Amino acid sequence: MNNSIELKNLSEVYENYDIFIIDLWGVVHNGEKIFNGINKVLNEIKLLNKNVFFMTNAPRRSKVIEKQLSAFGLNRDLYECVISSGEITWQSLKKKSYKFCYIIGPERDHHLIEGLDYEVCKDYDNVEIIINTGPWGFEDKLENYKPILEGLVKSKPLMICSNPDKIVVRGDRFVICAGLLAQYYESIGGEVSYYGKPYNEIYNYCYEKISQKNKRKMLVIGDSLDNDIMGANNQNLDSLLVTDGIHRDVNSEKGIDKAKLNDLIKKKKIIPTYYIRDLIF
Repeated sequence: MNNSIELKNLSEVYENYDIFIIDLWGVVHNGEKIFNGINKVLNEIKLLNKNVFFMTNAPRRSKVIEKQLSAFGLNRDLYECVISSGEITWQSLKKKSYKFCYIIGPERDHHLIEGLDYEVCKDYDNVEIIINTGPWGFEDKLENYKPILEGLVKSKPLMICSNPDKIVVRGDRFVICAGLLAQYYESIGGEVSYYGKPYNEIYNYCYEKISQKNKRKMLVIGDSLDNDIMGANNQNLDSLLVTDGIHRDVNSEKGIDKAKLNDLIKKKKIIPTYYIRDLIF
């Protein structure tokens, strides 16, 4: 499959790597619970004196995500830290000189301006910057946001997209994300700055926290060709695609058909080093 190697278990290749940069949504959890086998994977990596760094496009600060993982029952000792697109967003907003912002996203994501000198606008007047963390819930559609985006774009404020994902699996359902709104905003003439995978800034932030800098000993694990695997390709890192995530066939209990996956890889020209159905050791 485009030179990608199919794995049954992570144990087939773990000896080749010392650092595992692992996605959260679609790999470790589904937004509601930890997947079966994940604690075993992380425990085995820990016992082998190898390190796990979670890298996620969740539009929340790292400390917020750590609390969520603890609530899911994930032991904090099993990973080094969480690197999130929300954290990168907050760090970027801290450096910017804008004052008036418009937030597209649920109230829980408003912590992205906590401790910063921003004033939230209730209408489109005076907006200098849009902070886009994504839609509210399961029933949201892009159409619901088009009037808002079309109103905002008239004065050309910069949009900060804190989650480049266009869609994610929550529980057993697909929901749209901030990246889809950002894509539409660009299509109508708006300017967008993206924070998260596959863009370089989140990887550079991650490298600062890793003492061992040999990229040959790092493995990126994720379920998105467009974000996880493209990001790994851009960074010249080996990658493992989990196929029972965002690319899974919702009408099949067998994940995604190999022929369909092969066609998708060919179409996108984004090639993982390995692929596996679920992350198991």
